[in-house]
Amino acid sequence: MKRTLCLILSMIAIASPSAASMTGFGTINTIIYMKNGAILFNTSAERTTPTPACQSATFPKRFAIDASTVSGQAYASGLITAYAMGKKVRITGTGTCDIFWDTETVQYFEVEN
Repeated sequence: MKRTLCLILSMIAIASPSAASMTGFGTINTIIYMKNGAILFNTSAERTTPTPACQSATFPKRFAIDASTVSGQAYASGLITAYAMGKKVRITGTGTCDIFWDTETVQYFEVEN
């Protein structure tokens, strides 16, 4: 039984995605709208945790949102509003690059008051 449990836990650890990364608060300084509905954006904030392996070293402060979905459109609305108002945001990523191959996907973000 112990051996089976250890094997299962080992398999879960191997199959788990990279740890999500986070940034401090910073401004949005570039927004790129892609034909497929993806929105890529850069922040001025440094990451407070390591970047996932899939993240481009060229654009370490870039994140992605899928605006072709209803939830992604809500994210995009909040993001663009924060950008237009000059508000700072703190990003938490998923640890994966599911939307754009070299850019971490957004799990959620916070807008500073």
